[in-house]
Amino acid sequence: DLEDLGDVMEKQARQRAIDAAAVEAPEMVTPLQRKALVKEGYKIIGSHSAVKLCRWTKHQLRGRGGCYKHTFYGITSYQCMEATPSLACANKCVFCWRHHKNPVGREWRWKTDEPVEIVTQAVDKHVAMINEFKGAAGVKPERLAEAYTVRHCALSLVGEPIMYPRINEMCRELHRRKISTFLVTNAQFPDCIRNLDPVTQLYVSIDAATKESLRAVDRPLFKDFWERFLACLTALKEKGQRTVYRLTLVKSMNMEEINEYVKLLELGEPDLIEIKAVTYCGTSDASSLTMQVPREYEYEYDREIFILFLTSTLTFEILIT
Repeated sequence: DLEDLGDVMEKQARQRAIDAAAVEAPEMVTPLQRKALVKEGYKIIGSHSAVKLCRWTKHQLRGRGGCYKHTFYGITSYQCMEATPSLACANKCVFCWRHHKNPVGREWRWKTDEPVEIVTQAVDKHVAMINEFKGAAGVKPERLAEAYTVRHCALSLVGEPIMYPRINEMCRELHRRKISTFLVTNAQFPDCIRNLDPVTQLYVSIDAATKESLRAVDRPLFKDFWERFLACLTALKEKGQRTVYRLTLVKSMNMEEINEYVKLLELGEPDLIEIKAVTYCGTSDASSLTMQVPREYEYEYDREIFILFLTSTLTFEILIT
């Protein structure tokens, strides 16, 4: 009848408006940002994604050790692809080793590329980078041969992968290709966590234990960043899949409030806790970190005290990187 026809026409008009907005939306990465990222070794995919060869991939190709994913989970580093479908992030963390060359944003307002095309280009570009090691000194031929087949994808390269509106489709495509997925989120998008289909392992970055220290360490764009952070941990608890808290410890910045960390752990109840030390990656105008943070001999002692306290307080499995 006419009423039903009106509903159909309204839906069609709404979809046309969405399609038009998608066509007219700007690209995420500006030419200047693209130039800076390419200079640092990123292979840009479309308008908002990227892939880069990890140094642990290079190490293991030469017969050396792999990264923590190999130690903890048996993932072969030379068959691991590090990628992201969103170069943009909602935080400007002081310890970010990307030196903030990537865009920032609180919502997705850019052109959206097709998920299958992102995966296809990511694998192709990753394999092309692997191929550059053919004949390189020290590379093990048998490992090089296996490295052409990607078996794992770390969705943690840079930015906030969960911001990508079609992340579920992208992960499904990776799984269809028998590629496992570790997805890392900075805990600022609780609705995206709730709507996320199961991945192989879902990480949440726990960069501080109080509102004040989280503001200082992560430098979030959202005014309600703390409420979003807590909502993400609650959403994580409800996921029904394997989850991880990743703690990056920075001496004198986020290691003092251990009791508050315990509260956060009880809130999200992750399956695993990964504790790692901050890595100093050079001077940057966007970060206050120096070679003095941390002083290694002091830091290692403090970290052991930190871990011992958590171990005596909780029943979660703690993995130390």
